[in-house]
Amino acid sequence: MLDTLFANTPQAEGFPHPQPVDDSLPAIVVKAQEDARCRLALARLGYYKVRSEYARHKREGTDTFLGLGHESLWPTTDFVYNWLRDERRRIIARARWPFLVTMLATIVAGLAFAVAATFLG
Repeated sequence: MLDTLFANTPQAEGFPHPQPVDDSLPAIVVKAQEDARCRLALARLGYYKVRSEYARHKREGTDTFLGLGHESLWPTTDFVYNWLRDERRRIIARARWPFLVTMLATIVAGLAFAVAATFLG
């Protein structure tokens, strides 16, 4: 079973078009494939566009996110909310270290300037 999973990995990575429904696969596998396709499609749209579409859907009170209809995907707004939450955490985690290093460099430069001003002044 794992051999077929790893053998199909290159095909599953891009999901260029909707996968045909295979009756031999369990429903949980089909659902997992659809979720993966939804996550990939949401990532292609981008965080800010998905967030604005999500806000519009919440204002309208719809339970289905229609922003992926062009790819024949209709995730729930809860699924999109979870994706937005995870994506926001990923963006913050990716930006955390550069921010901290820049802040530390600024503090060190400020202290060096203060020490130099003390000796020269």
